[in-house]
Amino acid sequence: MKNILPLTLALFSVAAFSGCELMRTGVPQEVVILSFPTEASVYIDGKAAGITPMRVALPRKTNHEIRLEKHGYNPAVKYFAPVPNEKAENFIRFGLSRDLGYYVDLDPSTMRAKLRSELVPNSLGADPFERMAIQALQADAKLEAGEITPLEHKYIIEQIVEFFESQI
Repeated sequence: MKNILPLTLALFSVAAFSGCELMRTGVPQEVVILSFPTEASVYIDGKAAGITPMRVALPRKTNHEIRLEKHGYNPAVKYFAPVPNEKAENFIRFGLSRDLGYYVDLDPSTMRAKLRSELVPNSLGADPFERMAIQALQADAKLEAGEITPLEHKYIIEQIVEFFESQI
């Protein structure tokens, strides 16, 4: 009987303290993180979390910053914030459900990021057509060196052409 009391107190303490954390941050919500090109590094609130595509459970009562990084591309950042959901409009609401965050959802619930290649320039330069050709040749060199896939090459060339079309 003496051995059961310390074990019971220990289990109660673990349950009580983990419950306090849930009250503060809310129950987790599954969030989907996608990027093109894939295999971008994912950082959630500044901490490495994996590579895209991925699903992750985030506490729903707190704000989150998700940053995607991939070599050769500009980083993409998205902020997830708790917003009231349809349950928040119910006439009768229960305290425990509110405390656990069931009346809010993270918005957005999916991050879809199209990473912009660093080969896409920020300005036209003196001769836009020469500049476009140089950027395309750099993309070709990366493809030949095996640094990017044929699909990524196509995507980069489309970004370069789109940039110059929008500027001219």
